[in-house]
Amino acid sequence: MKHSERGLTLVEILVAIVILGIGLLILAGGSVAVTQNLTGSGLASVASARAQGKLDELRSIGASTNPWCGSANFAGSAAPQTFGKITLSWTINPSSGAERIVRVITAYQLPGGRTRTDTLRGIVGC
Repeated sequence: MKHSERGLTLVEILVAIVILGIGLLILAGGSVAVTQNLTGSGLASVASARAQGKLDELRSIGASTNPWCGSANFAGSAAPQTFGKITLSWTINPSSGAERIVRVITAYQLPGGRTRTDTLRGIVGC
């Protein structure tokens, strides 16, 4: 009588489960990295919008007086301002002249504990 073998041995099943487990762990690690990158990108977008808004506000303040840039509010930040997770500070140099260079600095904490700092630079005609 012939004996035909069908199915898988216990060792084959265990090897398949180990390979499947390793693959799932790799996928889970990749999804964590993707989530952190998406969170960081979202914060960068919001920080960029906040910086652009502050630059536009300073341009508006500069143009609101005669002569231009004569307002006491057209000045660098005395202290950083925090909006949610984003901290803004800005400088205006030089303090006189026809063109002023405005730098708006944003700082925010990325997932994983790292802090990122970005600078938006613009020129305001006075």
